[in-house]
Amino acid sequence: MSVIIKYVVERHGIEKMTFTSKAEADAYDKLLDTADALMQILNDSQLIENDQLCESLSMYLAEHKNSVIDALGPKKKTVNKKKHDQASQTELALNKSPTTPSTALEDLVIETDEEQLYQEEGGSDPFEENNFDESHAA
Repeated sequence: MSVIIKYVVERHGIEKMTFTSKAEADAYDKLLDTADALMQILNDSQLIENDQLCESLSMYLAEHKNSVIDALGPKKKTVNKKKHDQASQTELALNKSPTTPSTALEDLVIETDEEQLYQEEGGSDPFEENNFDESHAA
């Protein structure tokens, strides 16, 4: 004699389905929970008066949950072309080409303040020991 374990999904006292795997039974139970929630939404809308049709539609939507979520999910934002066109018109009004930069980075020269200070004082380092004046000491 063999022992067979069965998992029975039951709703409102009615046996809905029997499974040999607990995972399959849990998945079907979740599917029925989703269908019940959708049926409640459809009943509240009062768009479908036929209970059998409402139950069938809610079960279908629950079975195709991923497609419904994709359809109801966030959509990609579209690029606002008006804003882009307005920026282009502003650049044209200022006689600027939108593709060319106003200054070339190759022409840009950066000097530190210390280099400029040395050049102004004749190239001597003000912090050398020979140039240190004790009157400036703290």
